[in-house]
Amino acid sequence: MNKSYLLLPMALIVASCATTNVKEVEVDYLDLSDKSHTKLVEEYWRVEKRVEPQYPVSAARNNISGCVDLIVGIDQHGKAKGYKIRSSYPKGVFDNNAAAALVKWKWQATEKNKNNTPVLTSVRIDFSTTRNRTEAKYLKNCPKREV
Repeated sequence: MNKSYLLLPMALIVASCATTNVKEVEVDYLDLSDKSHTKLVEEYWRVEKRVEPQYPVSAARNNISGCVDLIVGIDQHGKAKGYKIRSSYPKGVFDNNAAAALVKWKWQATEKNKNNTPVLTSVRIDFSTTRNRTEAKYLKNCPKREV
């Protein structure tokens, strides 16, 4: 009986230590995720560290190529903060590998971006077992990009 009197106050003390008063700071991102703004993001951020994704073993074994188009937030420190998969081909095959690589990327603010303005942008990551894909289905879903 005496132990139960001690248990309740100890539980309350432990519970009160576990609460936090961390305030979430809302970040206002400049939305450059539209495909027409692909070059505009280069005025704000340049890729400093690009991590190549791992090729899924099953896709490589079956000679499957594809791409993933992601929308990513670049925060004021040049780190990826959140992403959304806009599209992928074939659907779901490369998504996790592309996202795992993208969250490791780092960006450097350009001289024009003295305030380190956070932006939303799109990034396409390609997965290919050969250099030049020519299959119509692949080219329809992962069109060649202008350099």
